[in-house]
Amino acid sequence: MNSESGGSGYILGISDSHLATACLLKEGEVIGCVSEERFTREKNQSAYPRQSVDFLLSHAGIRASDLSAVALAGHEVMNPEWFERVTRDDEYIDEYLGIKKQSRIGRKVRRVGQKLKISGDAKGKALTPNKKRFEQIAEHLGIEKKLIHIVEHHTAHAAAAYFGSPFATDNGGAAAVLTNDASGDGLCATWNTADHSGIRRLAASPSAAGSLGSFYSLVTQYLGMRQLEHEYKVMGLAPYAPGYGKEKSYGVLKEMIAFERSKTPAFRWKVHRGRFRHMMENLARHRFDWVAGAAQDLFEELLIDWVRAGIEAAGESRVAVSGGVFMNVKANQKVAVLEEIEEIFVLPSCGDESNAIGAAYWFHAEGDKSGRRRRCVPLKALYLGREANEESVAEAIEKSGAVGRHSVRRFDDIETEVARLLSIGEVVARVKGREEFGARALGNRSILAHPCDIRVVQHINKMIKSRDFWMPFAPSILDRRAGDYIENPKELSSPYMMLTFGGTPLGREELSAACHPYDGTLRPQILERSYNPDYYRLIEAFEGLTGIGGVLNTSCNLHGEPIVSSPEDAIRTFENSGLLHLALGQHLISKKPVSIR
Repeated sequence: MNSESGGSGYILGISDSHLATACLLKEGEVIGCVSEERFTREKNQSAYPRQSVDFLLSHAGIRASDLSAVALAGHEVMNPEWFERVTRDDEYIDEYLGIKKQSRIGRKVRRVGQKLKISGDAKGKALTPNKKRFEQIAEHLGIEKKLIHIVEHHTAHAAAAYFGSPFATDNGGAAAVLTNDASGDGLCATWNTADHSGIRRLAASPSAAGSLGSFYSLVTQYLGMRQLEHEYKVMGLAPYAPGYGKEKSYGVLKEMIAFERSKTPAFRWKVHRGRFRHMMENLARHRFDWVAGAAQDLFEELLIDWVRAGIEAAGESRVAVSGGVFMNVKANQKVAVLEEIEEIFVLPSCGDESNAIGAAYWFHAEGDKSGRRRRCVPLKALYLGREANEESVAEAIEKSGAVGRHSVRRFDDIETEVARLLSIGEVVARVKGREEFGARALGNRSILAHPCDIRVVQHINKMIKSRDFWMPFAPSILDRRAGDYIENPKELSSPYMMLTFGGTPLGREELSAACHPYDGTLRPQILERSYNPDYYRLIEAFEGLTGIGGVLNTSCNLHGEPIVSSPEDAIRTFENSGLLHLALGQHLISKKPVSIR
C-alpha cells in the first residue's frame, strides 16, 4: 500500500471554513481534534487551522512526513476576511442583506459532478481559491500537494455522522444518514443510506433554492444577533413566547420557506428576493419573543417533514444526523421521538467544525485506490484537545503570580473538595485533563454549581458569563440516575448534550437550576464512568453529600470568547470574572477564604 492510500495509518482532517478545525485519525480512530479558536482566542475563527495542526502532530509525536494523507473538507470555503465582514461589520451586513443599496456580491454556482464552478463578484472575495488552500497546507507541512484530497462538504458531514456513530460497527451497519445545514458546496441537505459497503447519496437539496439553516440565521440577524454564532440564543428564547404572539409571527415567516416532496425533494424560498426586507416590513411591532417562538415552531415543523421523508426514502429506522441545523437541540428532541425512529445518533458539535472529522473518516474508509474499504472507530469520549496536566498547571500558576494574589492549595483528591464546595453553594470552574472538542463543555472545561440552587443562575449570568437572561443551563448527570431525572422512553444515549428531554418531577426539582426555566426541559450530559472517571467520581461525591446525582454544568469562558483551553486561559478567565474558585488540575485557586474541614 503506497502513501496515498493510507499506509502509515495517520490521516489529517482539516476544515478551514468558519470555526476552523483540525482532526488526526490513527488507523481509523480519532485521537485528536481541536478548533483554531482555542489557540487564537477569536470566537469562530475562520482560517487555515495552523496552530491546531501543529498541536495534533506534536501531541501524537509524529511529523508531517508521517501522514498518509490530508483530507480537506469542501470544494469551496469562505475567505476569512470576507467571513469576518459578513458576520461582524454592520455596514457591510446591511449591504449584504439588501437593506442598503449595494453592488452585486452574489455568485452563480453551477454544479459539475462533485465540484463547483463559481463566477461573479464573489470569486476572490467570498471564497478562498483552492490553489491557495493547497499551497498553505503543502508549505506549512512540507508535503507534496498530491497527498491533499478534497472531500465534498456534505459527504464529510455524512461520513462524520455515520462512521462516528455506533451503527457503523454493528452487524450489517445499516442506517439512514441525514445532513442539513445552511450551505456547503452548493447544497443544504442530503439523504443517504449507509452500511458496511459504504455511504450512498439518495437525494440532495440545492442551497440556492432554499435552506432551513439560512432561514434560521436570517431570523437570528433580524433579532439583532450574530449569524452562525447566536442561533442558540433564538432557540433558548423561543419557549417564552405566548401562543397568540407566535401565531401572528408564524403567519409572516411561513410565507418565506417551504419543504416540497418531489422527485428531487428540497426546501424552497417562497420570497425569492428581499427575504430580510420581508421580515422588516411584515414583522414590525412583533415582539422579539414572538418571532423567536414562531421561527422555532416553523423550523421544527419543516425539519420533521424533511426527516420523515428522508427516513422513508432510506427505509431504515436507525438514523445518524449531522450539519449545523442539528445543533438545534430543541428540534432534535422533536425528531428523536418520531415513531419512525428506533435509534438516533446526533453527531456532537455537528457544524462545519465536525467536517474535519468527517473528511478524515471518509478518506480512511473510502480513499484507498485499491477499492478496499476500511473500518472506522466510532466516537466515544470527546476529550481530544490540549491537556491541563500537572506540569503545565504548576508552570501557569507560577508564571501568573496567582499565589501572591489568591489562596492556592493542592489536593490529592481535588474532586472530593470540589464536590464539598458545590454542596455548600459555591460555584467552581473545573479545568483538568484534555479539553473537549466542539461547542459543549463536558466537565473538563466547565463551570459547575449546585443544580437546585436557583440563586446560582443569576450569579453565573451576571458575575461570570454575562449571558442573556433567558438562556438556560444544563446538567451533567450520572448514567445510573438518568431515569430519575429525564423522560426518555426510548432510552436514547445522550453523552454530548445534543438532545433535550422532558424533565421528570424529581428532575425539575433536584435539577431546577439546570432546567429551562420556562418549559422544564433538560439538555443533559448523561455521563458514563468510562468517558471521564474523575468527573464521574466528583458527581458521585456530590451525590453522597446531597443525594443529587448531577451538577449544573456550563462552559468555562467569558461572554463572547471561546471555551478556555490552556491553564493560562483558565487563570485569566478566573481573574477577569466573578468566579471565586478555580479547580485547576489538582490545585484549588480561591479569591476568598473557604472553610477547611
